Amino acid sequence: MAEEKPYLTGRTYLFRLPKGKDLLEELIDFCHDNQVKCGIVHVTGMLSNATIGYYNQSAKKFEKSIFEEELELVHCSGNISIQDNRPIVHASVVIADNEHNTVGGQLLPGTKIYVCEAYIQELVGEPKVRRSDKVTKLALWN
Repeated sequence: MAEEKPYLTGRTYLFRLPKGKDLLEELIDFCHDNQVKCGIVHVTGMLSNATIGYYNQSAKKFEKSIFEEELELVHCSGNISIQDNRPIVHASVVIADNEHNTVGGQLLPGTKIYVCEAYIQELVGEPKVRRSDKVTKLALWN
């Protein structure tokens, strides 16, 4: 295994995300606009709907689930790295319906914000770069 160098903490952002927008797209756009190339992201709030994924390891593809209802964003955390020369956010979520039933998966495009607050901690150092992995077919850090 290659020796990893530690990261230093850079800028810290706390902000509210705009209602009705796509959660993943807004996070990626924020990182692009603020030149955050490496970091950690956490989000809390409520969603108008959600699109999440589960990676089917046998088929080597994501299975998408769409929830067309109001949802609590119980947990959303992930990382920021570079893919195709742009910042990318890779985040996992846990969502709950009005009866407190929960489900989790990877945050995918199509998740609409009702009200969300985000925390982004920039990490300073050589950014991680995602490239297609031949074995898993996933975009992984090299």
